[in-house]
Amino acid sequence: MKQFITIIVILSCIIAFNGCKDSSNSTTDVPQAESNVSEPNITEPNGSPSSEIPAIPPADTFEITGTIVYKGLEGGFFAIDGDNGSKYDPISLPESFRKDGLKVKVTARLRKDAMSIHMYGSIIEIVTIAGQ
Repeated sequence: MKQFITIIVILSCIIAFNGCKDSSNSTTDVPQAESNVSEPNITEPNGSPSSEIPAIPPADTFEITGTIVYKGLEGGFFAIDGDNGSKYDPISLPESFRKDGLKVKVTARLRKDAMSIHMYGSIIEIVTIAGQ
């Protein structure tokens, strides 16, 4: 009986180690994940354009004219209050635009696939932003 238990333990170890072997020389290619968030096209708040070449906004974007606001909830965050009364939670607001009361014009994409703990308006991805 003791030999039977020893054989079971040895076979279990062999099976376990065989499952953990390195498969780095495998011929199967694993696709790399791509980011859904692109870098925004930035015009600095002082009106001078950045050195980036402006991108043509995709068809699923929309324009926002509004004001950057700082909210002290959940550790603090910056949001955009649209002139039309809409509220937006940007996931890609550049550091240079994080100024409470700054008037901005934004081209954005609605991100229904994203979530936030802020619970303040629609989550958007900024495509272009300029200070007014």
